Amino acid sequence: MEFPTIGIVSMGDMGHAVGRTLCTGGHRVLTALDGRSARTQALAEATGVENVGSLSALVTQADLVLSILPPAAATDFAKSIAAQMHATTSRPVFVDCNAIAPATARSIGDIIAGTGATFIDGGIIGAPPGRSAPTRIYLSGPDATQLESLARPDMLIRTVSAEIGTASGLKMFYAALTKGTMTLDTLVLLGARQMGLSAPLLQEFSDSQPAALKRMEASVPWLAADAERWVGEMEEIAKTFSDVGLTSAMHQGASAVFQLLAASALSSETRETADRTRSLEDAIEAFALRLSESGPASGDPTA
Repeated sequence: MEFPTIGIVSMGDMGHAVGRTLCTGGHRVLTALDGRSARTQALAEATGVENVGSLSALVTQADLVLSILPPAAATDFAKSIAAQMHATTSRPVFVDCNAIAPATARSIGDIIAGTGATFIDGGIIGAPPGRSAPTRIYLSGPDATQLESLARPDMLIRTVSAEIGTASGLKMFYAALTKGTMTLDTLVLLGARQMGLSAPLLQEFSDSQPAALKRMEASVPWLAADAERWVGEMEEIAKTFSDVGLTSAMHQGASAVFQLLAASALSSETRETADRTRSLEDAIEAFALRLSESGPASGDPTA
Protein backbone atom coordinates (compact mmCIF):
# COMPACT_ATOMS: atom_id res chain seq x y z
CA MET A 1 0.00 0.00 0.00
CA GLU A 2 1.19 3.51 -0.80
CA PHE A 3 1.07 6.36 1.73
CA PRO A 4 1.57 9.66 -0.14
CA THR A 5 1.13 11.77 3.00
CA ILE A 6 2.61 10.72 6.33
CA GLY A 7 2.19 12.45 9.68
CA ILE A 8 4.87 12.14 12.36
CA VAL A 9 4.62 13.15 16.01
CA SER A 10 7.04 14.14 17.35
CA MET A 11 10.03 15.81 15.70
CA GLY A 12 12.54 14.71 18.30
CA ASP A 13 15.90 13.10 17.65
CA MET A 14 14.42 10.00 15.99
CA GLY A 15 11.22 11.50 14.60
CA HIS A 16 12.83 14.30 12.61
CA ALA A 17 15.38 11.90 11.08
CA VAL A 18 12.62 9.48 10.05
CA GLY A 19 10.76 12.45 8.57
CA ARG A 20 13.80 13.55 6.61
CA THR A 21 14.39 10.16 5.00
CA LEU A 22 10.69 9.79 4.13
CA CYS A 23 10.76 13.24 2.49
CA THR A 24 13.80 12.15 0.49
CA GLY A 25 11.82 9.08 -0.57
CA GLY A 26 9.14 11.26 -2.15
CA HIS A 27 6.53 11.33 0.59
CA ARG A 28 4.79 14.44 1.81
CA VAL A 29 5.55 14.43 5.52
CA LEU A 30 3.58 16.46 8.06
CA THR A 31 3.90 17.24 11.74
CA ALA A 32 1.95 19.26 14.29
CA LEU A 33 4.09 21.72 16.21
CA ASP A 34 1.50 23.73 18.13
CA GLY A 35 2.81 23.96 21.70
CA ARG A 36 6.06 22.16 20.92
CA SER A 37 9.48 23.27 22.19
CA ALA A 38 11.85 25.52 20.26
CA ARG A 39 14.26 22.59 19.87
CA THR A 40 11.57 20.39 18.32
CA GLN A 41 10.55 23.17 15.94
CA ALA A 42 14.16 23.74 14.90
CA LEU A 43 14.70 20.04 14.20
CA ALA A 44 11.56 19.94 12.06
CA GLU A 45 12.51 23.01 10.06
CA ALA A 46 15.77 21.37 8.97
CA THR A 47 14.07 18.32 7.44
CA GLY A 48 11.56 19.40 4.82
CA VAL A 49 8.68 18.26 7.02
CA GLU A 50 5.60 20.51 6.85
CA ASN A 51 4.17 21.95 10.03
CA VAL A 52 0.37 21.88 9.82
CA GLY A 53 0.04 23.27 13.35
CA SER A 54 -2.73 21.28 14.99
CA LEU A 55 -3.27 17.58 15.54
CA SER A 56 -6.68 17.96 13.91
CA ALA A 57 -5.08 19.19 10.68
CA LEU A 58 -2.56 16.35 10.81
CA VAL A 59 -5.25 13.66 11.15
CA THR A 60 -7.34 15.22 8.39
CA GLN A 61 -4.50 15.34 5.85
CA ALA A 62 -2.40 12.23 6.61
CA ASP A 63 -2.82 8.75 5.15
CA LEU A 64 -0.58 7.34 7.87
CA VAL A 65 0.45 8.61 11.33
CA LEU A 66 3.66 7.51 13.04
CA SER A 67 3.82 8.01 16.81
CA ILE A 68 7.48 8.47 17.80
CA LEU A 69 7.46 9.79 21.37
CA PRO A 70 8.86 9.16 24.84
CA PRO A 71 7.06 6.00 26.02
CA ALA A 72 5.33 7.79 28.90
CA ALA A 73 3.46 9.92 26.35
CA ALA A 74 2.39 7.09 24.02
CA THR A 75 -1.03 6.26 25.50
CA ASP A 76 -2.17 9.86 25.97
CA PHE A 77 -1.15 10.66 22.40
CA ALA A 78 -3.13 7.69 21.08
CA LYS A 79 -6.17 8.95 23.00
CA SER A 80 -5.71 12.41 21.46
CA ILE A 81 -5.45 10.94 17.96
CA ALA A 82 -8.52 8.80 18.58
CA ALA A 83 -10.48 11.87 19.71
CA GLN A 84 -9.53 13.69 16.51
CA MET A 85 -10.58 10.70 14.42
CA HIS A 86 -13.94 10.58 16.18
CA ALA A 87 -14.36 14.30 15.51
CA THR A 88 -13.71 13.92 11.77
CA THR A 89 -14.28 11.39 8.99
CA SER A 90 -10.53 10.76 8.70
CA ARG A 91 -9.11 7.36 9.65
CA PRO A 92 -5.38 7.32 8.85
CA VAL A 93 -3.45 4.15 9.60
CA PHE A 94 -1.85 4.58 13.04
CA VAL A 95 1.55 3.09 13.88
CA ASP A 96 2.85 3.21 17.44
CA CYS A 97 6.65 3.20 17.12
CA ASN A 98 7.36 3.83 20.79
CA ALA A 99 9.43 1.84 23.29
CA ILE A 100 6.51 0.30 25.14
CA ALA A 101 5.59 -3.07 26.63
CA PRO A 102 3.51 -5.44 24.50
CA ALA A 103 0.58 -5.00 26.91
CA THR A 104 0.77 -1.22 26.45
CA ALA A 105 0.85 -1.68 22.67
CA ARG A 106 -2.23 -3.88 22.79
CA SER A 107 -4.02 -1.30 24.96
CA ILE A 108 -3.19 1.45 22.46
CA GLY A 109 -4.32 -0.84 19.67
CA ASP A 110 -7.72 -1.14 21.37
CA ILE A 111 -7.98 2.66 21.58
CA ILE A 112 -7.30 3.06 17.86
CA ALA A 113 -9.50 0.10 16.88
CA GLY A 114 -12.35 1.84 18.66
CA THR A 115 -12.27 4.52 15.95
CA GLY A 116 -12.36 2.02 13.10
CA ALA A 117 -8.82 2.89 12.02
CA THR A 118 -6.05 0.38 11.32
CA PHE A 119 -3.45 -0.06 14.06
CA ILE A 120 0.09 -1.37 13.56
CA ASP A 121 2.53 -2.11 16.39
CA GLY A 122 6.08 -0.90 15.82
CA GLY A 123 9.48 -0.79 17.48
CA ILE A 124 12.53 1.17 16.33
CA ILE A 125 16.03 -0.24 16.85
CA GLY A 126 19.27 1.55 16.05
CA ALA A 127 20.38 5.13 15.62
CA PRO A 128 18.22 7.61 13.66
CA PRO A 129 18.33 7.20 9.87
CA GLY A 130 21.43 8.60 8.21
CA ARG A 131 23.82 8.30 11.15
CA SER A 132 25.41 4.86 10.91
CA ALA A 133 23.96 1.44 10.09
CA PRO A 134 20.40 1.52 8.73
CA THR A 135 17.66 2.04 11.29
CA ARG A 136 15.40 -0.99 11.72
CA ILE A 137 11.67 -0.50 12.17
CA TYR A 138 10.03 -3.74 13.29
CA LEU A 139 6.28 -4.07 12.77
CA SER A 140 3.58 -6.48 13.85
CA GLY A 141 -0.15 -6.91 13.49
CA PRO A 142 -2.50 -8.19 10.80
CA ASP A 143 -1.81 -5.17 8.59
CA ALA A 144 1.93 -4.77 9.25
CA THR A 145 3.04 -5.68 5.73
CA GLN A 146 1.26 -2.59 4.40
CA LEU A 147 4.22 -0.47 5.50
CA GLU A 148 6.94 -2.34 3.60
CA SER A 149 6.80 0.32 0.87
CA LEU A 150 8.27 2.84 3.34
CA ALA A 151 11.68 1.13 3.37
CA ARG A 152 14.65 3.33 2.54
CA PRO A 153 18.37 2.57 2.19
CA ASP A 154 18.91 4.03 5.67
CA MET A 155 15.65 2.72 7.18
CA LEU A 156 14.74 -0.95 6.94
CA ILE A 157 11.19 -2.24 7.49
CA ARG A 158 10.88 -5.72 9.02
CA THR A 159 7.61 -7.51 9.78
CA VAL A 160 7.79 -9.71 12.90
CA SER A 161 4.40 -11.38 12.93
CA ALA A 162 0.65 -10.79 12.57
CA GLU A 163 0.31 -10.54 16.36
CA ILE A 164 0.11 -7.05 17.86
CA GLY A 165 2.70 -6.68 20.62
CA THR A 166 5.51 -8.77 19.14
CA ALA A 167 7.29 -5.82 17.54
CA SER A 168 7.15 -3.95 20.84
CA GLY A 169 8.37 -7.06 22.65
CA LEU A 170 11.41 -7.30 20.37
CA LYS A 171 12.25 -3.66 21.06
CA MET A 172 11.86 -4.20 24.81
CA PHE A 173 14.23 -7.15 24.96
CA TYR A 174 16.80 -5.42 22.77
CA ALA A 175 16.77 -2.23 24.86
CA ALA A 176 16.81 -4.30 28.05
CA LEU A 177 20.35 -5.26 27.07
CA THR A 178 21.63 -2.07 25.44
CA LYS A 179 20.24 0.63 27.74
CA GLY A 180 20.19 -1.74 30.71
CA THR A 181 23.93 -2.25 30.27
CA MET A 182 24.44 1.52 30.27
CA THR A 183 22.76 1.79 33.66
CA LEU A 184 24.81 -1.11 35.05
CA ASP A 185 28.00 0.55 33.83
CA THR A 186 26.97 3.79 35.54
CA LEU A 187 26.00 2.02 38.75
CA VAL A 188 29.34 0.18 38.94
CA LEU A 189 31.39 3.31 38.30
CA LEU A 190 29.39 5.42 40.73
CA GLY A 191 29.55 2.76 43.43
CA ALA A 192 33.32 2.50 43.06
CA ARG A 193 33.62 6.27 43.26
CA GLN A 194 31.62 6.32 46.50
CA MET A 195 34.15 3.91 48.05
CA GLY A 196 37.19 5.76 46.68
CA LEU A 197 37.99 2.91 44.28
CA SER A 198 37.62 4.66 40.93
CA ALA A 199 41.30 4.73 40.00
CA PRO A 200 42.12 1.06 40.74
CA LEU A 201 38.86 -0.15 39.16
CA LEU A 202 39.45 1.82 35.96
CA GLN A 203 43.01 0.50 35.83
CA GLU A 204 41.72 -3.05 36.19
CA PHE A 205 39.15 -2.48 33.45
CA SER A 206 41.92 -1.08 31.25
CA ASP A 207 44.04 -4.19 31.89
CA SER A 208 41.41 -6.93 31.69
CA GLN A 209 38.21 -5.43 30.21
CA PRO A 210 39.35 -2.89 27.60
CA ALA A 211 36.26 -3.36 25.44
CA ALA A 212 33.96 -2.71 28.40
CA LEU A 213 35.94 0.38 29.36
CA LYS A 214 35.76 1.69 25.80
CA ARG A 215 32.00 1.17 25.83
CA MET A 216 31.66 3.10 29.10
CA GLU A 217 33.78 5.98 27.80
CA ALA A 218 31.66 6.16 24.66
CA SER A 219 28.28 6.36 26.40
CA VAL A 220 28.22 7.18 30.12
CA PRO A 221 29.47 10.81 29.90
CA TRP A 222 26.41 11.82 27.83
CA LEU A 223 23.63 9.62 29.21
CA ALA A 224 22.04 12.44 31.21
CA ALA A 225 20.82 14.13 28.01
CA ASP A 226 18.53 11.16 27.31
CA ALA A 227 17.93 9.94 30.85
CA GLU A 228 14.53 11.51 31.48
CA ARG A 229 12.81 9.85 28.50
CA TRP A 230 14.58 6.54 29.17
CA VAL A 231 13.11 6.33 32.69
CA GLY A 232 9.77 5.41 31.18
CA GLU A 233 11.37 2.96 28.77
CA MET A 234 12.95 1.04 31.64
CA GLU A 235 9.57 0.92 33.38
CA GLU A 236 8.00 -0.53 30.23
CA ILE A 237 10.79 -3.11 30.04
CA ALA A 238 10.21 -4.04 33.68
CA LYS A 239 6.52 -4.55 32.87
CA THR A 240 7.43 -6.70 29.87
CA PHE A 241 9.53 -9.06 31.98
CA SER A 242 6.88 -9.19 34.70
CA ASP A 243 4.21 -10.07 32.16
CA VAL A 244 6.18 -13.15 31.03
CA GLY A 245 6.80 -14.34 34.60
CA LEU A 246 10.31 -12.95 35.06
CA THR A 247 11.69 -10.47 37.57
CA SER A 248 11.07 -6.79 36.92
CA ALA A 249 13.56 -5.73 39.61
CA MET A 250 16.57 -5.42 37.32
CA HIS A 251 14.99 -2.78 35.10
CA GLN A 252 13.19 -1.05 37.93
CA GLY A 253 16.73 -0.49 39.18
CA ALA A 254 17.74 0.73 35.74
CA SER A 255 14.88 3.22 35.88
CA ALA A 256 16.19 4.48 39.24
CA VAL A 257 19.65 5.05 37.74
CA PHE A 258 18.19 7.07 34.88
CA GLN A 259 16.13 9.07 37.38
CA LEU A 260 19.34 9.97 39.19
CA LEU A 261 21.00 11.06 35.94
CA ALA A 262 17.92 13.04 34.91
CA ALA A 263 18.16 15.00 38.18
CA SER A 264 21.86 15.80 37.71
CA ALA A 265 23.23 19.09 36.39
CA LEU A 266 24.20 17.37 33.12
CA SER A 267 20.56 16.71 32.24
CA SER A 268 20.16 20.29 30.99
CA GLU A 269 22.12 19.29 27.89
CA THR A 270 20.61 17.97 24.67
CA ARG A 271 22.30 15.70 22.17
CA GLU A 272 23.18 18.82 20.19
CA THR A 273 24.66 20.75 23.14
CA ALA A 274 26.32 17.91 25.11
CA ASP A 275 30.00 18.54 25.91
CA ARG A 276 31.76 15.86 23.85
CA THR A 277 35.07 16.57 25.58
CA ARG A 278 33.74 15.43 28.96
CA SER A 279 35.65 12.54 30.50
CA LEU A 280 34.13 9.47 32.10
CA GLU A 281 35.50 10.56 35.47
CA ASP A 282 33.94 14.04 35.14
CA ALA A 283 30.54 12.56 34.40
CA ILE A 284 30.69 10.25 37.41
CA GLU A 285 31.63 13.20 39.61
CA ALA A 286 28.55 15.09 38.39
CA PHE A 287 26.33 12.11 39.16
CA ALA A 288 27.95 11.69 42.57
CA LEU A 289 27.23 15.35 43.33
CA ARG A 290 23.56 14.77 42.65
CA LEU A 291 23.66 11.67 44.84
CA SER A 292 25.11 13.66 47.73
CA GLU A 293 22.52 16.40 47.30
CA SER A 294 19.66 13.90 47.41
CA GLY A 295 20.74 12.58 50.79
CA PRO A 296 22.52 9.21 50.57
CA ALA A 297 21.31 8.26 54.06
CA SER A 298 17.82 7.76 52.61
CA GLY A 299 19.09 4.90 50.48
CA ASP A 300 17.13 6.28 47.52
CA PRO A 301 19.33 7.92 44.87
CA THR A 302 16.25 9.29 43.12
CA ALA A 303 14.81 11.14 46.11
